[in-house]
Amino acid sequence: MDVVDLRPDLRMLLADPGQAYLFRRGTDVTLVDTGRVGCGADVADALRGWGEDLGALRRIVLTHWHDDHAGSAAEIGAWPGVRVYAHRLDAPVVRGVWARRDPVFTAAEIALHAQVAGDLPPAPPARVDDELVDGDVVPGLGARVIATPGHTDGSIALLLPDEGVLFTGDIAAHAQDQVILGPFNFDRATAAESFRRMGGLELDAVCFGHGPALLGAATEALAAAAAAPRVPDPLG
Repeated sequence: MDVVDLRPDLRMLLADPGQAYLFRRGTDVTLVDTGRVGCGADVADALRGWGEDLGALRRIVLTHWHDDHAGSAAEIGAWPGVRVYAHRLDAPVVRGVWARRDPVFTAAEIALHAQVAGDLPPAPPARVDDELVDGDVVPGLGARVIATPGHTDGSIALLLPDEGVLFTGDIAAHAQDQVILGPFNFDRATAAESFRRMGGLELDAVCFGHGPALLGAATEALAAAAAAPRVPDPLG
């Protein structure tokens, strides 16, 4: 797993095919998503790269239940003192109580999904300590939950207003130098409406589930895409 330092308090962990993020405030560290199955050692290494041990990780916030985002939630969630958060509609899937269901693929997405996720192992059931809904503030973190249904029923974005950091989950992606609607949605029309919620935010960093982050003035690309008459989607 490669580590990209976006800011002194923000690390992007490249966990092919998805991404996870570590955010640090003082000695309090949050992990947003966990990558695919088997990423625990890499996350531990990324913490040590900051000079932190496993005890610094206080919480995991899952943007949704897909295997490339919640794959290591069971492993890392078992570390001492870690609390796991997910939206109330995705939490039962993370726990293994509700059955998974496939996205409604466009023709272009079928081949892409086979390419990027064909060998992705399923995430084992994981504990969720706290269930979130739209507008909640994550305790101890101060991040606001923005519900983004359509990708999954309970997918979310996460906004740190004081730092100007937005974690989009998979409702948005950065591909081919464009900010686009993320692929592989349960309900494409609802996902497009959720994508439009990403506009109008004061941001200094945009952290996607897939694709390079945007920093500083470059974050305006997200607002422009969200305000476009047609949601950008080069996959068709």
